[in-house]
Amino acid sequence: MWAPSNEETYFASMDATKNVVHIMPCVEMMVTFSGERGEALRLKKACVLYAERIDFKELIQLRLTEKCDQRRMYITTVDNASFHILKQDQSLNVTFAGFMENVIRMLKDCQAGKLELCLSQRNDAASGVDQSNPDYLLQFVEIRSFKNLVHLSLPCRVAPLNTVLFYINNMLEVAHKQSYKLEQNTQQLQMELQSQQAHIDQLSSDNAKLREALLENTRQLAEKHSTEMQQMHDKLQQLKEQHNNEAERSRRTIAGLQAQLDRAIQQKGDVKAAHEQAEQRNQSLNEELACCKTRISTLKEQNDKLHTELTAAKKQERKLEYKIEDLKQHTSELQEHIQKGHKEKANIAAELEAEKKINHTKRQALEMASNEISKANQIILKQGQEMLSQKKTIAWRTEVALQQEKAIKEKDKLLCLRENELEHERQTLQQLRQEIPQQLQSMRHFADGLEQKYTNQIESLKQHLTAARGKENQGHRSNRK
Repeated sequence: MWAPSNEETYFASMDATKNVVHIMPCVEMMVTFSGERGEALRLKKACVLYAERIDFKELIQLRLTEKCDQRRMYITTVDNASFHILKQDQSLNVTFAGFMENVIRMLKDCQAGKLELCLSQRNDAASGVDQSNPDYLLQFVEIRSFKNLVHLSLPCRVAPLNTVLFYINNMLEVAHKQSYKLEQNTQQLQMELQSQQAHIDQLSSDNAKLREALLENTRQLAEKHSTEMQQMHDKLQQLKEQHNNEAERSRRTIAGLQAQLDRAIQQKGDVKAAHEQAEQRNQSLNEELACCKTRISTLKEQNDKLHTELTAAKKQERKLEYKIEDLKQHTSELQEHIQKGHKEKANIAAELEAEKKINHTKRQALEMASNEISKANQIILKQGQEMLSQKKTIAWRTEVALQQEKAIKEKDKLLCLRENELEHERQTLQQLRQEIPQQLQSMRHFADGLEQKYTNQIESLKQHLTAARGKENQGHRSNRK
């Protein structure tokens, strides 16, 4: 063994620990150990590698210890002088800083498995030449199929006893500090556990008190709930009876309205029959007017013949007188027809007055029916409002009363049925509201059409009568001439 230099022992001093900088954290890796005989005694062991350097100095140290036995320690120290020797021996073309970066990169490659770290003994001949050289070589080897490639070989030696003791002492101090921290943490955890246990005991006592209070509250709530449910049941019975009574009333009112509607339909049929009779009479009058027109046309022809005969010969005066008498008879007949037309006009006017009175009575009956329908709608609206309020109270009670939920659901079903009945009644009333105004409107249109028709017929009769009178006057004047 050769004596360690000052640079190598510089790391193992208490004064230099402040300036020591870890190049990379401690790494666990497999290292191949080989003896003098080469490949025959190759052995891989798990080791821990420490890479350190001194701040503000060109000094680097690699420390390799076996994981199972920390006493076996190998040290590689490279200072400026040894770096120049390595640079000459291994043809390194880098500075010391570049050398340090390359060493870190190769250590990371060894950790990743790209390179292999090998620790081998030096040859006997080399050791005999210079006993001051280290005992081992730390090599970074790239495993290849034909021949392994050595990237870098660093001199290495077994660490002296004082260095091993120094680092073991540091490790023991770190372990003592960690154990002291663990003891403090365990004491603190025990105190926290004791406080938590006391808190748990207190919470258990509070929980017991709360359970007793909860049982008492549930009992009181159950009693209150039973009384409230009984009251609600009584109220529902009363509401059911009221609803039945009101439904019976609404049915009676609907039956009365139906009877009034039947009467209105019968009156409508009577009006239609009267209208048909009036149309028949109108047709007969039209036929008579057509006959009168034909007679008037014949009279015109005869009058023309008479004028021609008067101008042609005065000898036929007697014949003309006879014809004039015939014309007088015709005129008397026309006057009789005119009087008949006046009488029929008076009859038609009387019938129109009677139909107007009937329509007036029907309107009054329909107004009374609409008033009754509005009253029935008000009653239905009141019932709907009451039903809504009852629904709200039932919904609020069901949140408290979970055990009586089935009974309340049955009541809700009955209420829904009643609502459907009311909705059906509302629809029937709405239909009645829509049909009655339509019937009134149709009757009004019919009455207006009858009035217009009769007025037109009367005006046409008046025009025909005036025309006939004018022609008659012209005939008398011509006869006088």
